[in-house]
Amino acid sequence: MFRYRLEPLLRYRKALEDEQRRSLAIANRQYLTEMMAVHKLEIDRAHAMKTLDEGLMAMKDANVMRIYDDYLRGSAAEIREEKEKADQTLQIVEMEREKLIERMKKRRIIEAHRERLNDRYKLE
Repeated sequence: MFRYRLEPLLRYRKALEDEQRRSLAIANRQYLTEMMAVHKLEIDRAHAMKTLDEGLMAMKDANVMRIYDDYLRGSAAEIREEKEKADQTLQIVEMEREKLIERMKKRRIIEAHRERLNDRYKLE
C-alpha cells in the first residue's frame, strides 16, 4: 500500500491555493463593482449631454448653460477618478492572479513528486 509522506504538505498547498482563489475572486468582484460605477457615471453624463443638446435651442438663460457646463466638467473629473481607482484595483487583481499561479505551480510540483513515487512503488 502506497503512503505519501508529504500528503500533509500537499493538503496545505491546496488550502493555500483555495485561499488565493478566494482572494482573487474578491479582487475581481471589487474591480467589476468599480467598473460598473464608471459605466453608470458615463451613462449619466451622456444623458445630461443629450438633454443639453435637446434643450440648447430653447435655452435663453446663460446660467442654466453654466450649470450644465459645471456638471459636465465635474462628472468628467469624477469619471477620471473612478477609472484611476479601477486601474489600481486591476493591478491588485493582476498581483493576486500571479500569486495564484505561483501557488498552483508549487502544488503541482508536490503532486508530480507524489505521482513519480507512486509509479516507482507500483514498479517495485
